[in-house]
Amino acid sequence: MWHRHLVPDTDESIAEVEDILERGTVEDWRELAAKVRLDPWGRAARSVETAVAHNDWYGTTTIWSRFLQRCRAVSSSSRGDSVGNA
Repeated sequence: MWHRHLVPDTDESIAEVEDILERGTVEDWRELAAKVRLDPWGRAARSVETAVAHNDWYGTTTIWSRFLQRCRAVSSSSRGDSVGNA
């Protein structure tokens, strides 16, 4: 799906992610989820975090917030990080 805020060489902008979450297809969501899963602290993940913090899409906000939390928890546990180890 073409997204109105997609700017070449600047993937995963907040506006692009908002457009995907609000109007995207299941395939668009799969692609975004794969990017977030691959790098839960990367640009796509941070854009998802910002988008869901500033929007209240029925169901979508909760789904993506929890998905991001799980991806980050898995990432931290696979690295051996724990709360309190700074």
